Amino acid sequence: MNRLWLRSSLMLLCVVQLFATSHSCRADEHAAAEKLLPKETLAFFTISDMPELEKKWGKTSMGQLFQDPQLKPFLDDISKKKDELSGKLEDEVGVSIDELLELPQGELTFALLEVPARTLSVVMMLEYGDSQDTIDKLLKKMDDGLEKESAEHSTEDIEDVKVHIYKLKNDDPDSPLKTLVYFTDESYLVLSNELDAIKEVLKRWDGDSDDTLAENDQYKYIQTQCKIESGEPLVKLFLSPIGLIQTGIAMAQTSIPQIGMAAGFLPMLGIDGLKGYGGAMSFDEGDFESIANFFIFSETPKGLVGIFNFPAAQLSPPKWVPADVASYLAANWNILGAYTSIETLVDSFQGRGTTARFLDSIADQGPMIHPKKDLLDHLDGKIHFIQNEPKEAEDDAPPIPSLFVGLGLKDAAKMKKTLSAAAKAGASNMETREFGGETIYEVSPSGGDQVISITVAENLLIVTNDTPMLEGVMRGEAGRGATLIDAPDYKRAAKVFPAKTSMQAFQRSEAQLKLYYNMLKNAEGDTIEGIDVSKLPPFEAISKYLLPSASYTVPDKKGAKSVSFTLKRAE
Repeated sequence: MNRLWLRSSLMLLCVVQLFATSHSCRADEHAAAEKLLPKETLAFFTISDMPELEKKWGKTSMGQLFQDPQLKPFLDDISKKKDELSGKLEDEVGVSIDELLELPQGELTFALLEVPARTLSVVMMLEYGDSQDTIDKLLKKMDDGLEKESAEHSTEDIEDVKVHIYKLKNDDPDSPLKTLVYFTDESYLVLSNELDAIKEVLKRWDGDSDDTLAENDQYKYIQTQCKIESGEPLVKLFLSPIGLIQTGIAMAQTSIPQIGMAAGFLPMLGIDGLKGYGGAMSFDEGDFESIANFFIFSETPKGLVGIFNFPAAQLSPPKWVPADVASYLAANWNILGAYTSIETLVDSFQGRGTTARFLDSIADQGPMIHPKKDLLDHLDGKIHFIQNEPKEAEDDAPPIPSLFVGLGLKDAAKMKKTLSAAAKAGASNMETREFGGETIYEVSPSGGDQVISITVAENLLIVTNDTPMLEGVMRGEAGRGATLIDAPDYKRAAKVFPAKTSMQAFQRSEAQLKLYYNMLKNAEGDTIEGIDVSKLPPFEAISKYLLPSASYTVPDKKGAKSVSFTLKRAE
């Protein structure tokens, strides 16, 4: 593989993450990317307008963070490092980093196709506007480099467009990269590893074909469900999970014929129902700093997919959830439905009754606890998951996440009996203690200071490593301070939630990042390849830009929709 071409391509890929600085106008209107790709496209990611994305990103709190004067000394170090790398890059590929960052002046798209059959092809489409000089330099340098490596070059006129084809010299017969193909037209650069993929794009180049991704039923439904109120989203995503799996099996089958048998199990596992996943994202939309809508297309969940059945319900944080939690998640899981899916799947392979007999055998051993009758049957499906600011560990160990899980109960008394039976079985690393009239079971998994506490309280089965929070919950109202459900930032987010959801979550990134940020800032040998991390400002200087975010999921007749958002700062 040619190193010069690879480095050039990687720099183009970096544009997606760096939100390139560009001030040019978009080129003349051209058919959108989803109208240039075949209906059976396997994966698709597009940014419709890079300059507009950069403009909207700059209006967000995170965009404004990089304009804060207190961050300037640190950013100056990064700028110096960028200039150093830019000089090296210009020597190798003929353009500077700044020129590369100014290259995208409209649409930027990546796609995966199965073209030709049993071959995975990558397609990149870049709208470069008036940056023709930069494109010419890059392509000239790439062409020269490929020719030096004895790549066989030819051209072909397809749909009145000159296409460049390089057959790469590669000693590895299994290498997926055997050709490099590209063309430029109407201020677009289109590049692929397969000529057939380029042909698929060019035969739709006028934008009036009916056989396009835009006409794919799953893609259309997903984008309809995920539309942005103001109009066309800046970012779109689509995956065909079953298509990717089937393509992977077909490709592997060429060298391992037996793997083709795996395709026969897909319907039994329910994976054949995963026909689409995708969504849309934008910034600075109405009351939202950012909003991302995603949808998973699965009309008839069964098998493994049937495990993830979350019916809509009225969800909200209980009064015992503190206002200062780093993150909170509530979910309503159809646990018995998930059990039935697993039982049906296992029994379909092993014979009817296999699962029940296996669980009965477990119940005849040790503490005589039946996994279904003594555990699952007592759960009502409500789940509360809380994460607090991580704790710093000793001896340079990674920070310890502070986790709290509460599982709703149908019958708390029966669950207490189950825990008591487990304790009486004599686990060597389990201890019990009384608190507030209830029994807490404590386990030290590794025999160290880390303790996992298990108890029944607030009609929940609670598992946590956060002892102070657990004791606060068990004290009841008298031991509670401010609660999340009454916190102003949560109440603002909750207004966006539908009345009933399958899941909902609320996060405060400043609580989750503070420890890691300070660890980075105070790291010994405070430089990272010439960047002095000690120049980072105090965490308080950036925390004001880290706004709370929230998300929710709701079921749909054809799958489920998830929405993640960050609200603009309250006036």
